[in-house]
Amino acid sequence: MDGPEHRRRPQVTARPAPASWWGEHDRAVRVVAAVALIWGVAYLTWRLGWSWRGAAPIPYAVLAAAELFGFVSLGLYAWTGWRQRWPDRPDRRSTPTVDVFVCTYDESIAVLEATLVGCRAMTYPHTTYVLDDGRRPDVAALAAELGAHYITRPDNAHAKAGNINHALTCTSGELIATLDADHVPQPDYLDATLGYFEDHRVALVQTPHDFSNRDSVQHTRPAVHEQSLFYDVLAPGKDRYDAMFWCGSAAVIRRAALVGVGGVLTKTVAEDFHTTIAMHARGWKSRYHPEVLVQGLAPHDLGAFLLQRERWARGNLRVFRTRENPIWCRGLTPAQRLSYLASLLNYFSGLQRLMLLGVLITTLLTGRLPMSASPATLLGLWLPWAVLAFLTTRALSRGRLAAADSTVYGLETMGIYLRALVALVWPRTGRFKVTPKEGIDRGGLHVLRLLGLVTVLTALLSVAVGLRILAAAGVVGLPAMPDLALAITVAVGFWELAFLGRTLVPLVRRRQQRTQYRFPTSFHARIANTRVDVLDLSPNGLAFRSPVEWPSGRETTILTRLPDAHGELHDLELRLVVRSSIDQGPRGKWRIGCSFTDLGADVRRLIVEYCYVVDQDDRRHPGRPVRVAVDDLVREGALVS
Repeated sequence: MDGPEHRRRPQVTARPAPASWWGEHDRAVRVVAAVALIWGVAYLTWRLGWSWRGAAPIPYAVLAAAELFGFVSLGLYAWTGWRQRWPDRPDRRSTPTVDVFVCTYDESIAVLEATLVGCRAMTYPHTTYVLDDGRRPDVAALAAELGAHYITRPDNAHAKAGNINHALTCTSGELIATLDADHVPQPDYLDATLGYFEDHRVALVQTPHDFSNRDSVQHTRPAVHEQSLFYDVLAPGKDRYDAMFWCGSAAVIRRAALVGVGGVLTKTVAEDFHTTIAMHARGWKSRYHPEVLVQGLAPHDLGAFLLQRERWARGNLRVFRTRENPIWCRGLTPAQRLSYLASLLNYFSGLQRLMLLGVLITTLLTGRLPMSASPATLLGLWLPWAVLAFLTTRALSRGRLAAADSTVYGLETMGIYLRALVALVWPRTGRFKVTPKEGIDRGGLHVLRLLGLVTVLTALLSVAVGLRILAAAGVVGLPAMPDLALAITVAVGFWELAFLGRTLVPLVRRRQQRTQYRFPTSFHARIANTRVDVLDLSPNGLAFRSPVEWPSGRETTILTRLPDAHGELHDLELRLVVRSSIDQGPRGKWRIGCSFTDLGADVRRLIVEYCYVVDQDDRRHPGRPVRVAVDDLVREGALVS
């Protein structure tokens, strides 16, 4: 195999590469945003002051409220993303003691193993603790094998928050690095973040959440996922206002700050968000370091994604019912209050989307207009505002998440955000449910049930648009509409149907039967006397390219070489059984999918380390590995055919 021999690590830049033209032209972003907001003020002044004359009162009020919310949201978005700061790794002069807390409940051994392998590979001295609320002997054994300490407790009170609070009484490190069971740290995770704590006012350093399973339901492209906008645009903006909050994992926290607020707060299931407000109210600072240093597992299927987002929504909104409510919590700066409110108002976007679609469907069916406007007013005020608002949303994202993708995610979460708002009015804490880290995605009608509200709205809007077109043709009878209003309303109906379809159709068609992600690779190996290209790899199996088809069930042995996290190369002889052969087109190449058999524990752990640590670390340092030709290795006797 072409095995990387690691050179000295080059300096890592924390700032991600620009994802679009807007990412390279910050001044243009600010100009567009300023023009849009000024135009929005002019439009809403007319909208609230004049457009109600002759309009249907209820549709007018509902649409005006939704538009006002949209303007406020755009203003907060512009305020947060107006200018960003991208700090370099700060110098570290001291050597604080660090405890690494890996929180687990029911995650599989395979998931937890990768995280503990990553913890073992971290270069800064630390002590790793597995906090197991599942009280599982096999987890205790795994922790011992990988050099971690095992901590459990007699009950599961307050879920993850209680788990961490119990561990605080059993440990003593000055700093605590928190990791979820599926979040694998990179070797330099602590080296990159500890320098911030030279400022003794810093309580928390948060790093981005990125995900190694790039075929998850929340990925729009391999390197872009639903949270990219937050971590690449909003989080650096929040950092400017000392308003970045703990995101549950991939963070380092000062023990004194955590103990000073009574430990992790337990009155909500969003303990991270809630606890950060309390620390800020005590005068502590937080920082955001934008370098990807931890790789997690994104929710694989739609059900897991919705479960996670509903827990976040319910927990964060419940902060409104605590003394840490950012509106009246003492000790927060005005910028911190506004930043926290911007985060919480996002959960009202589902209600806004429902209001917009509800008005559209009502207008199509009844002909009752939500505003009264002349063609000149629509062209001179409404159309420029709609275009500028869309352009500003795209500009502020700086290419990290397309506006269309953002709309799709908004539709996917609309139902759960509405349920979270209901729970805010009629509160119930709800049981903490861990997001599943593995599974399959079956798509089909199951999706339509999970997204029941979106499915119903799609059906209603389709009927409404269809009936209005038939009415315009004189086929059915509906109340008449002015020609311009008819054209605009039907056009908007088709526009919304396009997004509703873009939301439902890919999810219905989605199929993913593999329970563990295969990491794309591009190295060579040898089967008998033939050199083959290895296409992907996981601890469960691999795929290679072949000029001929292989029958399912055939067994073979592959010879290759992999490096560990320290750069040492290991020769491997892996036994395989063929599971699939896929024709890759006219070039006459076949993709042969295989699973491992008789894989020893040491070999499996090396593959885990390569996939989750070495390969991920190499992707952050392009050009660093030195490849050794497989034919040279054979001649050297390193691989024997």
